[in-house]
Amino acid sequence: MIGFETIGNATITVFDDGPVLTTDPWIDGKPYFGSWDHAFTFPEDQKNNCRNSKYVWLSHGHPDHIDESSFKYFENSIILIPDHYGDRIFNFFKNKYKCIKIKSNVWFEVSKNIRIKSFADWNQDASLLIEILGKDIICNQNDGSLLGWRKTIKNTIKPYKNKFILKLLNWGDADMINIYDENDKFIPPAASNKMPIGAAYTRLMKNYGYNFAIPFSSMHQYARKDSFKMNKYCTPLDKFSEEFSDKYGELLPAFVKWDSINENYEKINCIKKDIIPIDPLLFGDNLNDQLDKKDKNRLERYIKSFKLIKRHFGLITFTVGKKDFNIKVSDKKAELRFETPRNSLIQAVKYQIFDDLLIGNFMKTTLINCKSLYPNFSPYVAKYGDNGFAKNNSQLKKYFNYYKVNSADFWRDMFFAKTESTVRTIIGNNLGVYKFAREFKQKYF
Repeated sequence: MIGFETIGNATITVFDDGPVLTTDPWIDGKPYFGSWDHAFTFPEDQKNNCRNSKYVWLSHGHPDHIDESSFKYFENSIILIPDHYGDRIFNFFKNKYKCIKIKSNVWFEVSKNIRIKSFADWNQDASLLIEILGKDIICNQNDGSLLGWRKTIKNTIKPYKNKFILKLLNWGDADMINIYDENDKFIPPAASNKMPIGAAYTRLMKNYGYNFAIPFSSMHQYARKDSFKMNKYCTPLDKFSEEFSDKYGELLPAFVKWDSINENYEKINCIKKDIIPIDPLLFGDNLNDQLDKKDKNRLERYIKSFKLIKRHFGLITFTVGKKDFNIKVSDKKAELRFETPRNSLIQAVKYQIFDDLLIGNFMKTTLINCKSLYPNFSPYVAKYGDNGFAKNNSQLKKYFNYYKVNSADFWRDMFFAKTESTVRTIIGNNLGVYKFAREFKQKYF
């Protein structure tokens, strides 16, 4: 067989007689400190196809894309890693696996009939073009937004016959949504608007010229008792086709095997997983545990290492075991309060993966005198800081200078990204304005 199959959360396996490439293989583990689990079963045949792939490509550092528990399957594979600034992922894997860092926007041959192009972006994410037999092209956009590469990628895919888009499009739960205001009132997330995903796919296909779309990077559910309530914001599989128009192409099922020679597909049978909420204790999180002196020192050093957040925030408070620990970073009025179990918090600090706490959605975040974690906290801590090692002005300047040089469409995409961040901060979750803004972005950007 020559073609590909989609499986799991964000995994593509590509075949040239046998499996030659697998992307972002989350197979076994429960990422985000046990908060996430697969929404559907991962069949044994597909596990074996992943295991037998010559190459494994990893887009970015989120654990539903790089899952430590799954890497026992890939001891004999060659790991392909995008050229992210800071090389955090590459440096982690290079001493344990055969590892190649691949340059953005350069073809890399994985077999006689298949080649790929990887595109690293300034949000520490990456997208992948997969060409099969010179006529099929897959744009694996996963969680990213093609930052710095949109026009280049759009022009690259134009000549192909069959053009597939695989991208995270859902109601919007795969982000920090367990958020409260200063009156301790839950702030309904954008996901509560339940925007029709099929309509979004239609606009995306029209704008970029894709003629096939596949639901992707959205096949998870919440597993912990303290995050289980967030399942109501997960997009059911039957909602991905809502308001989809076939004017520009076809929306395929989430789990398919595509035959590039015969240009047809068959559906892979995956069963919806029933789940019983898991006690956080099983992941080391005792809600009564409190921070000791060593924990507080480590946490304070960590938070204060992000020099740029003091421009916007004054006090960062961690509530652990019902006791507050305040970290003053400036005299600004805006404050953040994070209520979370000790073990996961200290692990996040130790391994510099604060984003895993945010996306796990068992941590309660309270906004005081501010409207959002964007754009003044999350990117500086989770993207540029933890993953890009850029925590002060001079480091951040070098960080973005790298992407200016290494991203073909940097200035255009940066303009729109800054505009989007500003609008996102202003409108919050106003349904009417949010719907207009989202449709405007998808239509013109």
